[in-house]
Amino acid sequence: MMRLPISSIRLDGGTQPRAAIHLQTVSDYMKDMASGADFPPVDVFYDGSNYWLADGFHRIKAAEESGRDEIACEVHQGTQQDARWYSFGANKGNGLRRTNQDKQRAVKAALLHPGGAGLSDGQIAAHVGVSDQTVRNYRRQAEATPKVLKSTKRRGRDGRTINVANIGRTVGAPQSPPPPSSAELPVSSAVSDTEAPDPRAPGRTKRSQKVDRLARLTLSFIEATKHLALLVGWLGETAGKFDEAETLLADASSAIATVIVQIERKAVAADPLNAFRLGIQETKS
Repeated sequence: MMRLPISSIRLDGGTQPRAAIHLQTVSDYMKDMASGADFPPVDVFYDGSNYWLADGFHRIKAAEESGRDEIACEVHQGTQQDARWYSFGANKGNGLRRTNQDKQRAVKAALLHPGGAGLSDGQIAAHVGVSDQTVRNYRRQAEATPKVLKSTKRRGRDGRTINVANIGRTVGAPQSPPPPSSAELPVSSAVSDTEAPDPRAPGRTKRSQKVDRLARLTLSFIEATKHLALLVGWLGETAGKFDEAETLLADASSAIATVIVQIERKAVAADPLNAFRLGIQETKS
């Protein structure tokens, strides 16, 4: 344990798992400090340059409001990310009782954290201090969003590493070989001079291929936007570059909005009823 200047401790590393500071608790702590009560040291992580607060936001705030310049600290070696992971399990057994909102915030953050990517619901639940079902519920909700960090490997209850990449997947049916060309067909199967081939068949095949390609591109675009949201979230919430993240996201949104307007105009020009079918809002000048 050592005493550190409060001014040297970073509070902006995304390590506050609570939804908000409880002012009444800060006031109570200030009274206890004034009466000489001993408080456990706050937990900080030192990465060689910065001290990141991982547990003790109310104690820090009370000490500051009391006019103190230093505070007792338990210093751990680790990065900002290590401090964040530690913070998700803070106060699960002591300190101010956590609200449901506090627990929700901690679980969601743990699911997004690299440290939780390879852990089971039970392991995350044990770290955060909630039930397995709580983690399972939030994971199901979060997996529909772009931010959850997933891993193809999980650690089982017996400590073994399990590859879960193929769990739940069905084995696809073997692909049929391509149909033989007319040169490969037996004479009895070949098209005779009097039987003209259906001229629509090649067109349908070509259209089907284009539809399939468009579907693949659409899925690729959706995955790209999910990854963009993940990266922008990291840039703002973790790296602290909120202005840059906001600018990049605004630029991307503007580009997409321009494309949307172009397609909407084409759709309405082709058939005014498309405005109703596609939910196109009328723009008033």
